Amino acid sequence: DLPKFKNGGVDCQVFSIWVSPQEFSEGEYYNRANQMISQLEYLCSRVPDKWAIPFDYQDLVYNDQHGIMSCMIGVEGGHAIENDLEKLNALYYRGTRYLGITWNNSTDWATSAKDETLKGDSLAFKGLTDFGEDVINRCNELGIMIDISHSGEQTFYDIIKTTTKPIIASHSSVYNICPHFRNLKDEQLLAMKENGGVVFVNFYPGYIDSEYEEKAKVVKESFKLKSDSLAKLYDPNSDYYWYKESEMLVPHLQKVVPDLGDVVDHIEYIIDLIGVDHVGIGADWDGVGILPRGIDKISKLPDLTRELLERGYSERDVKKILGGNFKRVFREVTS
Repeated sequence: DLPKFKNGGVDCQVFSIWVSPQEFSEGEYYNRANQMISQLEYLCSRVPDKWAIPFDYQDLVYNDQHGIMSCMIGVEGGHAIENDLEKLNALYYRGTRYLGITWNNSTDWATSAKDETLKGDSLAFKGLTDFGEDVINRCNELGIMIDISHSGEQTFYDIIKTTTKPIIASHSSVYNICPHFRNLKDEQLLAMKENGGVVFVNFYPGYIDSEYEEKAKVVKESFKLKSDSLAKLYDPNSDYYWYKESEMLVPHLQKVVPDLGDVVDHIEYIIDLIGVDHVGIGADWDGVGILPRGIDKISKLPDLTRELLERGYSERDVKKILGGNFKRVFREVTS
């Protein structure tokens, strides 16, 4: 992956510490998160002149000056702290610098976008509990960026009301273009501006193109027999099944995905609504099964730069979109 990062011009990549709630049980989440951090530490130890984990803004600056890529740790899903602020503290001291409050699954203290949308009134509560507010306050105290991607609307607004620091949406796109529960509505985007936060546009086709899911459904139905056969070999809820099915479907789904221009449309929408200081790139590179044409690899990021310049954005503004806005929030949260 080192050549891919280099060709893409990447100087900082957030590595997601995501513990699958399908593959691990309560009581195992925290240990699994620590195992993943150890794996990243090991990778960095193999190429210390090329990769390093940043703990503060000065580390980012130092790494930039010495040609070292910053490998930031972000925990995706509050279930990893297992309802324990001491475990949040411990993850911070290991290098965690952002916390995704929820993944698709809700926690005992915060509801997810998926659950708020699909389960609605059957939920025991919506938003943050008192403990959830304690988590937000502790993140503010420690210097952990609060990530609201995957969080439900009520959770989002409870966080906005509670936090004293700018927040991020690490991988979400525009609801008004593609109405999916993982995307942000105009009111949320405006609240992000008021907070001083940043929305990092997700490249997943289902969050970019409102027609993609229907097109993909047709493709998937044509492979139903083969998918059923895979389900007999692998647990359908496992990553193994997901990877095998993606391997089979991707060549055919590539014919119906949106393209680079559609991704930039989301970036442009956010700029027009709340300004260039509040948008960035949250590609979700290794978290989705397929990516848009023209930006399907990290090495193609220079093509995104070219598209932004061709649309008339200045070099100064393009640098903000490509990482400057992220670094600004990181500096403000950790200072």
